[in-house]
Amino acid sequence: MNRYFFKSSHPFVSSSYYVLMLLIVMSTTNPIVIGICFLASVSLRLLQMANNKKSGLLYPMVLVLLLTLTNPFFVHRGGTILFFFLNKPITQEALIYGFFSGLMIASVIYLFQAFQASVDSEQFFYLFGKRLPKLTLILTMIFRFIPLFQQYYRELNQVQKTLQRTQQRSFKEKAAYGLDLFGNLFSWALENAMDTADSMKARGYGVTKRSSRISYPWRIQDTAALLLLIGCSGAFFRALTKGYYQYNFYPYTESFTLLWQNHGWNYVLIIIVVFIPIVKRIKEGIIWAILKSRI
Repeated sequence: MNRYFFKSSHPFVSSSYYVLMLLIVMSTTNPIVIGICFLASVSLRLLQMANNKKSGLLYPMVLVLLLTLTNPFFVHRGGTILFFFLNKPITQEALIYGFFSGLMIASVIYLFQAFQASVDSEQFFYLFGKRLPKLTLILTMIFRFIPLFQQYYRELNQVQKTLQRTQQRSFKEKAAYGLDLFGNLFSWALENAMDTADSMKARGYGVTKRSSRISYPWRIQDTAALLLLIGCSGAFFRALTKGYYQYNFYPYTESFTLLWQNHGWNYVLIIIVVFIPIVKRIKEGIIWAILKSRI
């Protein structure tokens, strides 16, 4: 089974899905829309990671908790005062706004992680290499260096542990160790970036239009998926311009139930478009289970 959902689709279709998801989650502060996109992005990452370690999912959630707890200390708007801190009101509305702001940022992080797992560098070059060669090269290098940076950090840290540098207890020595480690990582990143840039320049990258060694055929399923994405995105932005997703956190938070009752079909539309990969994964799982049962 394909846990990366769009691997069998044309790269333009998979990229269009993630662009649409990012536009939806960042175009409004509606808590229902943000909650739907957050659940979809988390589901994507959980199914993509399969049996791998899921500790990477915790860091965006820590950011959500941090924004939820700190926003009321900087924003004192809202009519529902929970308590006073240093003669400043801590309001319920600021707490809720910080929570959904954190969910929005976490959704964006999960979507970028899912995009990096679904669309590899070759597909990215295939889409944008001809028209935007330099920007494509920079973005591809960034996506490539993030996992390499993490791997090199683990290797370097393990070497330092072997040399027993981490056993030093004084604060000054620990700070020196951290600065030395950061300097090594930074110099390694610069060296690899320069080597890659020189190599691409020597090969004549960007001089003429770049062709791809892999051809991705366009199928009927790609046309249907793209038409579905275009139709759903058009309906979403039409409803957005009409103010159907308008929501006010201040001075008092509006009722979520009234939002759903007034414009429920618009939220159903968002659920359909953002959970397309999940539905596809469930369909593949059912087909796979049926085929296994017939063996």
